[in-house]
Amino acid sequence: MNHTRRILCLLLTLLLLPVLPASAQLAHDRAEKLHALSLQLLEHIREGQEDEALTMMDEATAAALKGQVTALWQQLAQSGGDYLGDGYYRGVLANGYETLEMTLSFSSLSLIQRTSFDAQDRVIGLFFAPGAVTPPEFMPEAVQEVPLTVDAGTGYPLSGLLTTPKEGPILAGLVLVQGSGPSDRDEAVAANAPFRDLAWGLAGQGIAVLRYDKRTYTYGTRMAQEPDFARLTAREEVVEDAVAALNLLKGQQELADKPVYLLGHSLGAMLAAYIGQQGGDPAGYVLLGGTPRKLWEVSAEQNLAVAQELEKAGETAKAQEIRAFVDAEVQKGKALADLTDEQALTVTVMGLGAWYLRHLQGVDAAALHLEDGKPVLVLHGESDRQVTMEDYALWQERLKGHPDAVFIAYPGLNHLFGAYQGEPVPFSQLVSVEYAQRTPIPRQVMDDIAGWIAKHAQ
Repeated sequence: MNHTRRILCLLLTLLLLPVLPASAQLAHDRAEKLHALSLQLLEHIREGQEDEALTMMDEATAAALKGQVTALWQQLAQSGGDYLGDGYYRGVLANGYETLEMTLSFSSLSLIQRTSFDAQDRVIGLFFAPGAVTPPEFMPEAVQEVPLTVDAGTGYPLSGLLTTPKEGPILAGLVLVQGSGPSDRDEAVAANAPFRDLAWGLAGQGIAVLRYDKRTYTYGTRMAQEPDFARLTAREEVVEDAVAALNLLKGQQELADKPVYLLGHSLGAMLAAYIGQQGGDPAGYVLLGGTPRKLWEVSAEQNLAVAQELEKAGETAKAQEIRAFVDAEVQKGKALADLTDEQALTVTVMGLGAWYLRHLQGVDAAALHLEDGKPVLVLHGESDRQVTMEDYALWQERLKGHPDAVFIAYPGLNHLFGAYQGEPVPFSQLVSVEYAQRTPIPRQVMDDIAGWIAKHAQ
């Protein structure tokens, strides 16, 4: 079942990489030194020089990797193909440790090597993940940012940024709500940062945009150790902080008497109207890559897409294993409402806790939008393989009676609203290949959102 378990990461979530906490950039000369050390370590690993590699590490790290260094490069090459060389790098300070991130390019994917160092320049952490370090991008001259703290009063204050135009009037405010899984304020995925794209692009058109780190991003380790973690729901993970963010933005002086809207992506789009109902009360909603279906249903569909690809590749046994697993999980999903509290704390469906999913069962996104009747703009990428055009059509069907719903689909855009250039990749390589290509959100999407907000903000 190991293959199936790996596939379970392909949920409606943005397939997020393991992320570092909010971090600061290292000075250039320090980053250069750690880059040289990281390259030296990489060379030892590539050449199978275990003793030399271990001598660069502290005692705990060397003990943990002893006997594994030789096989490490073989595993990387098996996944990535021919090694082409290293690429862009950056040095960051996170959790008090200096970390060097650099791109390793292979023939079939790109990886980020993350090497953390202690004060004596010994390696204390080594990790490889799909993705690529991209050249630094600079905020447009026409916009500015100030830090804000989103605090729902639950003991989890979150760092955020308010992006506004430097000159000209502010038409309205907009709060950005991420998809599922731990996510930083930029909703960074591999080489992409869709929320940063949105903030910079929309602020240039007179919209004040607030984005913030997600609670599970900043406090994930702490939350997992708390006694009530098994009872975590989307309310604690997403909704409380989104409500606080909306109210915080409404209270800003520059937003006095201005409407404030909510933009949700993926799971954020599914929860948008629920956030409004729970006290957020935005003036309207922008839904990107969302669905009115349930999370476990989308996860099941994604796993079946992987099974279909495996069948085409001749890997019938693996495909059958996934199909059998999905069939069993779907039956559990259909029975969520019948679970007792005790069962809901122990059962999982598609790798997600039943307690969490049972709460989501009670959130009917389309019905909530019909109930509040506020303007809603539904946007979807026609090349989105995580939440497909069937979900877009379902929004259109379920919101037929809505008094002010607008729908726009974009040819060629994926789940991150980027236009990937290249041959189609297997579903399991969306992050490692497709999302590893930098694909900024196009100007047309910015114009459509800004135009819709301007129309309703009058």
